[in-house]
Amino acid sequence: MKLHFERGCYAASLVLISLIAISCLAVVFATTGCRHPVNSMSGFSIRQEIAPLPARIGKETVFVHLDDNSGKPVTNAAVIVEADMMHPGMSPVFETARETTPGNYEAQIVFSMGGDWVVLLHIRLADGKKIEQQMDVRGVRSNS
Repeated sequence: MKLHFERGCYAASLVLISLIAISCLAVVFATTGCRHPVNSMSGFSIRQEIAPLPARIGKETVFVHLDDNSGKPVTNAAVIVEADMMHPGMSPVFETARETTPGNYEAQIVFSMGGDWVVLLHIRLADGKKIEQQMDVRGVRSNS
């Protein structure tokens, strides 16, 4: 009888370990499938911020600063800002950023509702190379 109990525990342990392994793999596949490339181009520094904070429904400004690997501002880049709700069903908002000073870009985006948003930067350098960067904006608040 003791041998039967040990086999039962061993079998239960294998099932538990298998379930844990499958759960971990499912999480890995689910999160990697939804991720956007971050700094897909090495050798560049991208600083981004949004103002004012905390973010609210309505107009917000996205600031982007680009430097090359030697610390020089990256000029003449085309920067498209895409803002999208983290939950499905909403249409994304796209705006073109303008270069305000060498290496500094700004775009006005409009958050149409409260909640969690993802802001993606689609950057095309003057030589045609592309960089993408993601910024999560959590808890956009209503204006009331």
